[in-house]
This record gives sequence, C-alpha cells and structure tokens, in this order.
Amino acid sequence: MKIAFFTEGGYEGKVPRNNPNMRTDQAWICALGAIHHCVFNLSSLDQKYDIGIVIIPKEKNREKLASLNFPLIENIRKYCNKVYVMQESIQWDWQDESFASMAWFYNQLTEADKILCHNDVDVPYFSGISSKPADVFPTLMIEDEIVVSNKKENKVFVAGNWTSTYRGFDAWVIGSSFNVPMTGYKTGKFKQGEETNGINYLPWIIWKDFMFELSKHKYAVQCYPASAGQFPLNCAYLGIPCIGYDDVNTQKDLFPDLSVKRGNVLHARRLANDLVQNNDFYNRVSVKAKELYNKIYKEDKFLKRWKEIE
Repeated sequence: MKIAFFTEGGYEGKVPRNNPNMRTDQAWICALGAIHHCVFNLSSLDQKYDIGIVIIPKEKNREKLASLNFPLIENIRKYCNKVYVMQESIQWDWQDESFASMAWFYNQLTEADKILCHNDVDVPYFSGISSKPADVFPTLMIEDEIVVSNKKENKVFVAGNWTSTYRGFDAWVIGSSFNVPMTGYKTGKFKQGEETNGINYLPWIIWKDFMFELSKHKYAVQCYPASAGQFPLNCAYLGIPCIGYDDVNTQKDLFPDLSVKRGNVLHARRLANDLVQNNDFYNRVSVKAKELYNKIYKEDKFLKRWKEIE
C-alpha cells in the first residue's frame, strides 16, 4: 500500500522517527510510512499512489488556491487511486473565510472519496455536507524522541489563545481556579495585549521541547472545541490531569472524569478544585489517563484503526 500525504508544508519525502518536531500531521506520515508532497508542487510528481491524503491549506493559502479556482483534488487524483481529505482545525473554521474560499473548499470536499475527521462529532457533519463517507482518523504521537522532566512543579498549563477557535478565555478562567502559576504558548492568532492576562507564555519551540516543558506541570486545561486534540493526548501520556470540553475525542476518551460539556465552565472550575483538594482523585485520574492512552492511542492501535479505514 503506497500512501502519499499532501499539505502546505514545504518539505518532500518521508518523516523519520527521530524528527524532533513530530506534531500530529508528521506523526501520521511517519507511522504510515507515507511520502509527503507540498500541494504547491504537484506538477513535479512522478509517482503513483494507492491513497492520497490531503490536508487542505487554510486561511491565506486557501484563499490563494480559491482565487485561482485550482482543482486540487482533481490534480491529486492524477497520482492517486483514491483521495481522502483530512479535516484541518474545527469543523466550522472555513466558514469565516470569503465566500469564494468557502465555495472552493466545499467543492474539494465533494470531489474526494472520503473525509477523515478528528472526532466523533465531526463525522456526521462532514459526511452530511459532502455526501461522502467519513471516518475518525485518530490523533497520534510518536514517542521515540520524548524527553520528560524529572521535576513536577505546582503549576497549570493553560492551552489556547483568546479566540473563538481556541477558547483560550474559557481555559484562562478555569486555570485561574487552581491558584497556581499558569503557563501557555502562542499561536498565530495570539492577540496584542493577551500577555497581560497573568499567563507565562512560552516562545515558539519545537514539539520535543514543548513536551519537556509540559511534563513539568501538575495540571492542564484545554477548551478547544472539536479540535485534533493533541494536547489532551500529550497530557495523558505524561499523566497530567487535563480538564476540557467533551466534544474532543482524546479529551473524553482519556479524561472521562475531567470532561465537561462545551461551555460548562462552572463544572470545570469545580473539577479544578477537586484536583487540588483531593489527592486520591488526582492520582486516580493520572493513572487512568496513562492506562487509557496505552489501550486506545498507542501507535499500534492507530495502525489497526487505519486498516479499518483504508
């Protein structure tokens, strides 16, 4: 089975297991032994594949492709027997772009053979709007290069900037309930003035270094709605209790005792207090998360799930 991945990333070829910046998309490529190609270099391809998986660019690069009315799926199909579109970001994110970009993106979905989704809640949405079959493509970690701190500090990692996509404000309110120092990281949607909210924001660092910094924390919060969910996955691997919204598969699967309905900040703040005040509860959640990670999200489980999808 020859598999190709197509993204806006500028590199070509395979992803080695010792890649220090092994974020979700690169972990997928690595585990599947796939070849990566940049969507802007399709004319240089000289190989044929059984399956092509494309992560359609978003924001400026999607607008660029839409302005050219570029037939992305049609061009990838020249080299692949089947073409799957992999969801990027939350399911409605593309609807904040221009009408031309929305129309172009929708057309690409309808031309694909299948839509791969982040979460259970995304499957009926993407299948419904595209009339194509859809499956959950699980979030994945390649563990080879992870280095863990031998020191755990009494602080909380609060993920997500203050946008409707990341719901960082929700996470900040919940994180404040721990009454310990808060750490965060910046994304491209970081707002001017956001650094005044009391969170110590890390500079941009590669994934291996991020995992080391995360491993120093005792608690975590993430309120991304229906995202890829790599952060709860990272936390479960490290045994860090993570509070979050339950429409994210990795959150509800790995932290069932810390998952709340989207927007239920009141319940989330109560859980934060429980983690601080009840050591037995904290330890139980931590141990369970590691066990569930091994049971559901280890690399061999991902590969078994891929066999069911392909």
